[in-house]
Amino acid sequence: MLIKGIKRGNTIELIEPLDIPDGQEIILEIQGDEQEQKKSVFWETLAKFRLDVNVEALGIDNEAIFGDVRDLSPGREVIL
Repeated sequence: MLIKGIKRGNTIELIEPLDIPDGQEIILEIQGDEQEQKKSVFWETLAKFRLDVNVEALGIDNEAIFGDVRDLSPGREVIL
């Protein structure tokens, strides 16, 4: 069962009725916002990929692909 609520101080206001008897013990799982969850999933997936795939064995030359991607010039002068 997934129930949404809004935290107000130390109280969680439920958005919809909760269909369980009074006195029943419940466990809450607090989830962050969707963007934070996506970041976590991305990094977990990347870490798993790095463990599962030996990129060096594939013969991919990172320097040849990404070597000139970043502009190394100091940029414009900033006057404060």
